[in-house]
Amino acid sequence: MASDIRHTEKTNAMQAVCDSELFAHLDRLCAFLKYIVTEELEGRGALIMGKTIAQDVYDRDPAEEGDINNVVRVDARRLRQTLKHYYDTAGRSDPVRIFVDTGGYRPRFERVAIASPDKSENPRRTFGWAALSFVVGTGIGIGIALIGLGENSEPQIQQSTQSPRKDSLRRQAVIEQSASSLQAMNLADQARSMMFPIFDRPRQQLVTEVFRRVIELGPDYFGGYAGAAQALATLAIMTPPGSEKSALTREALAMADNALRLAPADPWAQSAQAWAKFANREYDEAMRISKRAVALAPDDEHVLDIHGSIALFSGHFAEAARHAEKAMNGGRSNQRFANRNIFGAANFHLENYQVSLDAFSAAASYGDPISAPSFAYQTAALYALGKTREAARKYAELKNSWPDADVEKMLTGIFKDPSHAEKVIKSMKALESNPN
Repeated sequence: MASDIRHTEKTNAMQAVCDSELFAHLDRLCAFLKYIVTEELEGRGALIMGKTIAQDVYDRDPAEEGDINNVVRVDARRLRQTLKHYYDTAGRSDPVRIFVDTGGYRPRFERVAIASPDKSENPRRTFGWAALSFVVGTGIGIGIALIGLGENSEPQIQQSTQSPRKDSLRRQAVIEQSASSLQAMNLADQARSMMFPIFDRPRQQLVTEVFRRVIELGPDYFGGYAGAAQALATLAIMTPPGSEKSALTREALAMADNALRLAPADPWAQSAQAWAKFANREYDEAMRISKRAVALAPDDEHVLDIHGSIALFSGHFAEAARHAEKAMNGGRSNQRFANRNIFGAANFHLENYQVSLDAFSAAASYGDPISAPSFAYQTAALYALGKTREAARKYAELKNSWPDADVEKMLTGIFKDPSHAEKVIKSMKALESNPN
């Protein structure tokens, strides 16, 4: 019960979170967490509101234009997700846990019984099972992506991209082979939903380990290899040139080849091959294979997101916008897809700056994945529209939320044409040289 948890234990729980490696670069989320915990411990928990957080944590003027509570809602959503991630991994042994329930900002504390660790597990296995609990714990019973349309909205349960009838038949066919194969397929489906945002290295490392577990459970199931190929390729894209990048790329290509060997006509296997080729800087081949994956599964949001990403970073902006818009209009709410972000970035390069901003705003409202590059695009779009004060404010939010993120390296490392990355980066450089 929360009533038997002492103030010192609650403070220690908060400090453990903020001292963790996961939160090490998340200064803004830590400031958010420290504020609401401090207010709760000092007896003002019932008075915590979005506007007070905006004023006291972000120094926002309540008289300024726009919805100052929007950034609080977005960060509250990020804090809930990141706390879940922390307690499923590094913080799984913490005796007291902090929760921020949907619909408000007041923290809640729970004492947790900790199971005795199995000392026979090696470090790799421990990390793999931490990753497994991260995905399964997020997914079982409610679907892996319970994201509301707002702080007070009812959650939307993830649906399969296939029809219920086809999905049921697929699972029946798999379980006739073995129960472990069905377990592998279920776990792969859950892990696949956690692959965005791509510019999140710890996420990709965790997802990679989950897919390795999928391969252990079902070595003849293609999905484990397809998912591992995509996660490894994403890690390769984020890694500077060198031996580590080369090794990740080689393994991603090998995993993709295994997926195609087991299921040559499956759209996920095709999409994974395309993404691995993209990581290997085979841009034209990646586009060719990705188009085939889309033709095989024109309504699969995962396939559409990968294709949109390949098209965007290869410089095919109209193609990226078209397929992202198709995914956006698919009739589902957010399910950890990146289509609105892809649509926003593509329209920036098409010089539709207001359309770009509207897309990123919608992404934040729906709880879509956010990252430092998405804030960089918003900064650049505002700057291009001559809204320099708003651009400076957005850039400040970027630096506060991701102080260690090297956006320039992220973008130049993924774009085929460095000039496309420079178009985004130059506005930030201008703001740095002239902060007023």
